Amino acid sequence: MNKSDQIRNMFPTQFHSMLSALNQIENELQEIRIRVNCPCIFVIGRMEFFPDKNGRLHKEMEKGFVFSKEDVDVLFNHICNYSPYAYESQLKQGFLTVAGGHRVGVCGQVVLQDGKISLMKQVQFLHVRIVHEIPGVGNAILPYLFDHGKFLNTLIISSPGVGKTTMLRDLAKSLSDGNRYADGKQICIVDERSELAGCYMGVPQNHVGKRTDVLDACPKAEGMMMAIRSMGPEIIVVDELGLQRDYEAVEKASVCGIKILASVHGDSLDEIYSEKNAFFSIIKKVFHRLILLRWEKENDGTKKQVWSIYDNAQKLLAKRG
Repeated sequence: MNKSDQIRNMFPTQFHSMLSALNQIENELQEIRIRVNCPCIFVIGRMEFFPDKNGRLHKEMEKGFVFSKEDVDVLFNHICNYSPYAYESQLKQGFLTVAGGHRVGVCGQVVLQDGKISLMKQVQFLHVRIVHEIPGVGNAILPYLFDHGKFLNTLIISSPGVGKTTMLRDLAKSLSDGNRYADGKQICIVDERSELAGCYMGVPQNHVGKRTDVLDACPKAEGMMMAIRSMGPEIIVVDELGLQRDYEAVEKASVCGIKILASVHGDSLDEIYSEKNAFFSIIKKVFHRLILLRWEKENDGTKKQVWSIYDNAQKLLAKRG
């Protein structure tokens, strides 16, 4: 099933005319944002467009199709296969993953029990993030991640929306399947937000490699320790380190001889690789390669992804852009 059909299948047939432009934009479409009593928004190439009921795309918001509360309820129930309670565990985290690995963020009224989220009701907002795989996007980086055939712990740094998850996924696949620099490795992805592997009904929808195991919707710190105890990985892959326990788990895994491929939010190398960062000592101790991703504007105003690779002494090893 192609991407257009995957996206179309998320929506009941009554909305299919609004999606008639999908075949032309499927490779550029990044997000679909739906809010009660507001025009639907397609994010295409980091720009907003507003589809009308016949699928024509407009730059003027007032021309967009407006979702009513009834429309959102129908759409939400369709996405949940008309059984929202079957998805309670995912909805507690604010999202669910659908066929194809696409992720639907959900906002509404949160119900607490004993201070913890027990369920979400009165859904008012849906955020569909379209998964994009770019096979081979990490190929040019691979030569710098090995020392005599041994993988070096690597941390990818970027601000949101630059492509770090796409890069992380492609590198994980290359490490799992093997490449010209090393044979395939046993990989475990701890996929807390179901973005890397994009599991649906437990099955990865994205290509993450033939030697890859996935702990889906599992907190990073707990998942890393579970992986070490049960799966015997050679490399653990995690997206978006953030909490102290995440970094402590990375350090423990490294001490156990497990290699690490991870990412973190950051706008610059100095922001992450600095003594001002509370986790600097662990980062410096564990990671031997640092990849900084960012956008760079072209003369025509478009943006391209550029990267720089450093060792743990902040020496620049290579760059593109």
